[in-house]
This record gives sequence, structure tokens and C-alpha cells, in this order.
Amino acid sequence: MLGSMLSKREIDEVHGAALQVLQDVGVMFESGEALQILKANGAEVRGSVAHIPEELVKDCLKKTPSSVSLYDLDGRLSCRLEDDNVYFNPGSTASWYIDENGVRRRPFYRDMVRFSQVVEKLPFLHMQSTALVVQDVEEDLRAVSRLQAVLECSKKPVVTGVFKEDDFEKMMRLLSRFTDSSRPIAIFDACPNSPLRWSRHLSHSIVECARNNIPSTVISMPMPFVCSPPTLAGSLVQHHAENLSGIVLAECASPGAKVIYGGSPSLLGKTPLMSHPGVLKLILAYNQVGKYFGIPTQAYLGVSDSLMVDERAFVESAYCLTVGREAGVNVVSGPGMLEGEKTQSILKMVLDSLICENSFTRGLPLVNMVLEIVESSDVYSYRSTLEKGIEVDEDTLCLRLIKEVGPGGSYLKPNYIKEYCKAFSREFSRPSIGDFQRESLRELFEKVRKEASSFLTEALEAINF
Repeated sequence: MLGSMLSKREIDEVHGAALQVLQDVGVMFESGEALQILKANGAEVRGSVAHIPEELVKDCLKKTPSSVSLYDLDGRLSCRLEDDNVYFNPGSTASWYIDENGVRRRPFYRDMVRFSQVVEKLPFLHMQSTALVVQDVEEDLRAVSRLQAVLECSKKPVVTGVFKEDDFEKMMRLLSRFTDSSRPIAIFDACPNSPLRWSRHLSHSIVECARNNIPSTVISMPMPFVCSPPTLAGSLVQHHAENLSGIVLAECASPGAKVIYGGSPSLLGKTPLMSHPGVLKLILAYNQVGKYFGIPTQAYLGVSDSLMVDERAFVESAYCLTVGREAGVNVVSGPGMLEGEKTQSILKMVLDSLICENSFTRGLPLVNMVLEIVESSDVYSYRSTLEKGIEVDEDTLCLRLIKEVGPGGSYLKPNYIKEYCKAFSREFSRPSIGDFQRESLRELFEKVRKEASSFLTEALEAINF
């Protein structure tokens, strides 16, 4: 279904460009503690910007583990993030929820519990996530309360994260009731604010995770022509620089800290487009980069750009989740999600779990038929987009542009739009969403939807709530 997006030479060029960005442009940290840690380890700090030298990056990459182990709540090894091992988990931090009755609304604590109980019954969703931002809990307690909801009704490891600086200590106290630091049961996600800027609370999360033997996933979120360069290669350079900055901070805080090389790229739309073929191409490319340096990888895949659970959502998830499995992305987050991480659907989560199962077994004919149609008919230009390599040269790496924009800047300016519009349109063309309206795809979706609905009904009936 796919080949390599980058050659070894091209990966080296992207890495070399990212090293220049870290040294010459630098990365902004809103945390004084983070700046002190970096300065003590050889970075040059000017105001709130740390300029990170190449030798420090090399040293930290040597210290970064190539394998990360996660345990279940009974203390048994559950996931070993290394090589091409793949583990799926629901997409997290949705502010909207489509419940079992098909009603789209704000989520509540009870929804987080029921959602987690259903995930517990799905063997090919290997981890839980704090999937919902619950609204019936005080804002200061939302991060810890959704983690509590998961831990009290599941044995699986969990992907989570903080909203504010003091969340980490509260969440650590909760985790200590279920495990000790030698057997981590949680991953904390940390997303820099593109371009090249780290908030105070997420810098703190990385530092404290490193010190407490908790894995961090560094999740750069490039959006070409908005907060990252307008080319695939340029966005990849910035993505790599941002992820490296998080890795360096973790390893400086505690050598040998467990870090996962992740990402959540998107394109500007009414909602962020996360299943666009150009975005998928960027994900596959950064996954190659992470693996090249021997670091476990993560990606948001199966996050449909549809507003509802329909044939488009089914096709996008089927293709992207399967490609992620084939590429060996170690942690695949996203099942259940719609509208660019905005909405989580319990029905889509079950449907996506069937796709995850098929990615391992190839035992579900309905899903396989969809994949065959996508490949043979080039639905949504997935196949033709992934067949093309990424153009990596002096112009597409966009070093001059990255330096001009700088940490915290914007690429969405009239002069940049005029200069780079053709390059952006060539690499991120908008394929026809009419491709999803094929009768054959609609019929297959309806059959799989009925199967997922039946499972969900039975699962909810079995839950005593």
C-alpha cells in the first residue's frame, strides 16, 4: 500500500536543516525552569529563546531509549513500544461527544466512564485515553477527573496529558495509587505551540515526566501555511526541530528519559483537516525520521474530517489506520474522532476498533473490500499522493522562511502567500470529497455500521452503571 516517503539522504538533509533551526533560530520556552535546565546543559539562552547547539542534540539523542514499556494496572507488561510494534488507542481531549443515541453534545464524567468501559472490551484498542474533556467537573479538576474515570474502570495503560501546570502533581498522586514509578501505566502527551514555542505547563510536564520515569510523547502540530512552512519538506523540518527540542529538554532534565516522537499535523479548513492525503504523507515522513533515530513513534490517524459517522468517516479511518499499522507507527491515536480532534463518537470508536483488528488479521472482508476500492480507484487521491516522493531541496526546506517567521510567528501573511502559493497548491491540492459518495462504499459502510452498532448495544447492556 505504501513505500518510503524519504531516502536516507533526504532524512539527513531534513535533520541538518532542523539542527540549523535549533541553533540559529532557537525555540521559545515560557518556562523559566526549562530555560535554566537547557542553559545548564550548554544551550545559549537569549531572553525566552533557547538556542540549542548540535552537540547537545546529538548527546541527547544517544541517551533517548529506543524502547518504552507500559504496564497494565495489574503490573503486567502490556505494550512494548519499539521496532514496528503497533498499539492503538482512542483519540483524546474531545470537547464534543456523540453518544450511543447519536446525539452530539458536551461530554460529562458519566460519558468518560461508559466510554472507557466499552474500550476495555475492545482487544485491538490496546490502550485507553482520557478521550473527553468533561464539562460537569470544576475546571481545576478536569484533567485529573477524566484520568480517574479511566483508571477506576479499566486495566489498560492510558494516554493522557495536563491542561495546567499544577495538573501534573495531582495526576501523579492519583497514578501512585495504582502503580509505582518502575512500571509506568501512563503516557503524557505534550504539544509545542507551532512554530517553535513551548508553553509553561507543557514544559513542566516534560520535565516532571522525565524525573518520574513517565513516558512523554512530544507532539508537534504543524499546519502548513498557518503555523508551519507551506511545503511538506519545510513543515517536516519545523516538526523535527520542535520534537527535538522536547527530547533535549527531557534528556537534560533526566538522562535516559522515555520520550516518544509524535505528531498531529493538519491543514486549514472549516475544521482542521487531519485525514487529507498530504497530511498522511507528512505523518509517514516524520514516522520515518523518528524510526531513523531509533525513537518510538506516535501519530494521530483515523481522525476523520467528516462531521458525522458516515461513509467518508469509515473510508478515511479504514485507509489511514491501516497505513499506520503497515508503517509501524508505535502508538496510533485517533479511533473514534471526527472534526479534527474536536468530536469523539462512541459508535465510531467501536467501528474503528474493527478496522484496527483487520489491520492485524485481515480477517474482516467488508473492511478489506473498502481498502481494495480505495486503492484501485484512487479514492480521495490517497494512492497517487503516497506514490509520489517528497521534494527535498534548498527551496522546499524553507530555512530562510523559518528564520524570518521565528518562534511564535505566523506564516499566514500576504507576502508569504504570494511567494509560496504555487508550491502549497502543488503539494496540498484538495481532492474531491465526492469520491466518498460511491454507492459501493455507502453499502459497505452500512453493513459495518450495523455490526458496530450491535456490538455497542450489547456492550452497554452488559455494563452495570
